[in-house]
Amino acid sequence: MQHIHLPFGGALWELSNYPCCPVLRSRHSLSTLPFYSITLWIILGVLTFPCCVQCLIFKVGVLGPWNCDPYYAKSLPAIASRLAVGRINEDFSLDLGCTMDFVILQEACETSKALTSFVQYENAVDAFVGPTNPGYCNAAALMGKNWDKSLFSWACINYELDWVQGYPTFARTLPSPTRVLFSVLRFFSLANIAIVSSNEDIWIDTAAKLASALRNQGLPVGIVVSMGNNDTMLENTLLSIRNAGEIKVIIMCMHSALIGGVQQTSFLIKAYDMGLTRGQYVFIPYDTLLYSLPYTNTTYFPLQNNTKLRKAYDAVLTITVESDLMSFNEAYNMAKRFGELMLSQEPEQVSPLFGTIYNSLYLLAKSMHNARRTGKWFSGSNLASFTRNITFSGFNQNIRMDAQGNGQTDYVILDTDGWGSELYRCFYVNLTLDKVLFAGTYIHFPAASPPPSDSSCWFDPNAICAGGTTNPHKIIPNSKYWRGFFSPGPSSSDLTQTPTGTKILLGILSSDWMFKSSLVLDLIKGMKYLHHREFPHGRLKSHNCVVDGRFVLKITDYGYNEILETQKAPKETPPPEDLFWTAPELIRDHESPRKGTYKGDVYSFSIILQEVVVRGAPYCMLGLSPEEIIRKVKKPPPMCRPTVAPDQAPLECIQLMKQCWTEQPDRRPPFDQIFDQFKLINKGKKTNIIDSMLRMLEQYSSNLEDLIRERTEELEVEKQRTEKLLAEMLPPSVAEALKTGASVEPEYFDQVTLYFSDIVGFTTISSLSDPIEVVDLLNDLYSLFDAVLGSHDVYKVETIGDAYMVASGLPKRNGNKHAAEIANMSLNILSSVGSFKMRHMPEVPVRIRIGIHSGPCVAGVVGLTMPRYCLFGDTVNTASRMESTGLPYRIHVNISTVNILRSLNDGYKIEVRGKTELKGKGIEETYWLVGKSNFTKPLPKPPEIKPGHDDGGDQVNISMLKLTKKERHMTSCMGGKQWTIQACVFHCSLQRLL
Repeated sequence: MQHIHLPFGGALWELSNYPCCPVLRSRHSLSTLPFYSITLWIILGVLTFPCCVQCLIFKVGVLGPWNCDPYYAKSLPAIASRLAVGRINEDFSLDLGCTMDFVILQEACETSKALTSFVQYENAVDAFVGPTNPGYCNAAALMGKNWDKSLFSWACINYELDWVQGYPTFARTLPSPTRVLFSVLRFFSLANIAIVSSNEDIWIDTAAKLASALRNQGLPVGIVVSMGNNDTMLENTLLSIRNAGEIKVIIMCMHSALIGGVQQTSFLIKAYDMGLTRGQYVFIPYDTLLYSLPYTNTTYFPLQNNTKLRKAYDAVLTITVESDLMSFNEAYNMAKRFGELMLSQEPEQVSPLFGTIYNSLYLLAKSMHNARRTGKWFSGSNLASFTRNITFSGFNQNIRMDAQGNGQTDYVILDTDGWGSELYRCFYVNLTLDKVLFAGTYIHFPAASPPPSDSSCWFDPNAICAGGTTNPHKIIPNSKYWRGFFSPGPSSSDLTQTPTGTKILLGILSSDWMFKSSLVLDLIKGMKYLHHREFPHGRLKSHNCVVDGRFVLKITDYGYNEILETQKAPKETPPPEDLFWTAPELIRDHESPRKGTYKGDVYSFSIILQEVVVRGAPYCMLGLSPEEIIRKVKKPPPMCRPTVAPDQAPLECIQLMKQCWTEQPDRRPPFDQIFDQFKLINKGKKTNIIDSMLRMLEQYSSNLEDLIRERTEELEVEKQRTEKLLAEMLPPSVAEALKTGASVEPEYFDQVTLYFSDIVGFTTISSLSDPIEVVDLLNDLYSLFDAVLGSHDVYKVETIGDAYMVASGLPKRNGNKHAAEIANMSLNILSSVGSFKMRHMPEVPVRIRIGIHSGPCVAGVVGLTMPRYCLFGDTVNTASRMESTGLPYRIHVNISTVNILRSLNDGYKIEVRGKTELKGKGIEETYWLVGKSNFTKPLPKPPEIKPGHDDGGDQVNISMLKLTKKERHMTSCMGGKQWTIQACVFHCSLQRLL
């Protein structure tokens, strides 16, 4: 790959040899050339255009408050990014077509300044890992959409970003924290939440966005507050939480005390002093949701050195990313031992956010690989889209993305034991199953039990919830927490308490237009009836529209104004929020009669219709205070009315609603006309709510049957997968016996043939290789062997280190074919090894020696935990001795096997080796199996046996192995010649270019 400078337009094209898409970057230039030069360049461009043009270097900006926030600085973003990018560029499984690079971008700690600096990064990088401040995530995502550059963020909790059409270049690198919190809170039935933040912009904005996201899930967030700058303000914050009502959960948006966060330490100690950590509240740190906090054999000194904090932390449940591969500390120390971190000095503490940065970069690389594999551009929307169905081993856990690009990485719930300084895993949060699973340790609640449960209806999307706990009592619902049809609640007489909490069955209704239109039509009929009897309502609003047990909407409170008028009751000024349904002309006229007007009722109906359509309070989409709304309605222009999106209801319904709230009363249609128009909207269909319910129940039943069938199929697939795995670990007959619980008796086999092989010089190779390179070598080699075994009647017994053991004639007897099956398999394995190359040392041949022996043996299952199918007898020992006394690239055969092969008269080519001493057996005549008459595959040439030496080159030539990795690369690059690094790089680049 190289840069080609094109004089015309000053553009820079970056060429690659992979067929994908061009990347053209503008470069301002004042150079001019003669016309013929320009023509030549155009022709050259046309001729070379089919070759892929991709980036030479794909630069990623890692964005965060690294300079202004010392706790974020502890995540060592530059070290984490260098480690990830280094591994990505050396990962043979990734085909990026370019080199990934990174740059650390600074994010100001003030939200406004952070957004200003982000705007300046448009041309600095090709993609972003960030932002970390949710306060400007929406704006940054819109800019990324405009720039067509992807944003991979772990911190943007903003639920609006899940709208792919609106934010196509945004991708999450972790599951949404809202989703994790919702699963945990649902499990413990704790719904009433307070959110407290420290005083920095990033945490204040995080708290606000978290509250918005949780409310969007239907949970009642009672208070959102910052902790203040001094002890008095902190005490007032905790008092406001105590006085906020039925709060059960306090989410702390600030740096965790476990990584040194002084604000959370102060907050918890003050809560302890005020008696708030005795079990009435559950405290949840928010920031631990963004990384994998170590917990296995990890002592936290902030808890160890501070008695009050340790006691207060007993009320804390820590939710963090699961460490299913190894702990963060283990992964970090392993990278340090391998010399991958290149630290100038050892930091006092490293934040686990280090691993999150690493995983985000690797997810981006995986997305680039998927996009390139399908021939797509590295555009922002493509990279965000290709995060779907990705699974890979992250820094210290498995990272999984589902078909929609949502993170499925597991979480754990950690707790202390009340007196120690360690954390223990109590529950798994399995997002794939959407379940919280017990992990073996019970939670230690300060009061020996969790806070009283909230009503489960808060977690039911098809229910309307009001109030808090499951204690039975009548309650007037708070409109702030209303879920369902009309946002303000009806009168208390219209609500009854069910065993699971206050619940009105208007939610199993609000999502279906047929249900909505049925209730609206009931309202129209009721108002039509009143107006026909010359009886205007005058107080029509959603508060006095109730639904009876037969799902019929009924109008209440009509005639109330006449009673007040008759009693000469003084007029009272209602609060602004009670005037939302009042027509503008009546708001302006303080002397208007209490009885109301027909046209005023029509206006009130239009506001109720808006509530039904958008499932929200009047004017909820404007974001204005009630006082401001009424002021604007009272004194136009401009006319202030709710806004309704075209996709929220039929267009005719929206037009009817606008006609009903027009400023001129005489232009508002009467209810007779409204009734006729609404019937046309439903195309004459009867809006019977019971029929609609039955239809929905039938659909639900059908969907449930499909779901059960799907889950049954998944269970069957998992069962087959488990049985297949068991069959690969044990013989099928043994596996079947173990599944039924039957004991497996040892079995005697009078004639079997055993195969042993190992790698010559494996100890030397291992000593000069990294552990992961040794694992890759054995995995590649034995995967090759396993593929050969599939075409022979043999059974793989086990592998121990570099030793490979195979048997034929057991557990299924095959007459006298066992010797031929092992002999044929040995020839095939030897042939395949001849062309095998190690990944990290391709220039060093892998030589194996093989030993074969036939005879009787006993087989049986040994052990209860991880049972193994083992072979016993002298035949096993002799076969092992045949292998250990063999030579490279040779098949060493005992006389017992030779006799069987000769009796088959199948053309096996056998040579006499001579007398060989077998340990424990004495001196015996042994043989070499060198081929077969109809075997045409090439076999590697074994080393010559020199006179007086019977090792046949048994030692590996380690001259190449002793070279450093860089030197081995140079030697391989230049055909064995030692060149300088620069010369080798130049040569390799030249070869790739040609």
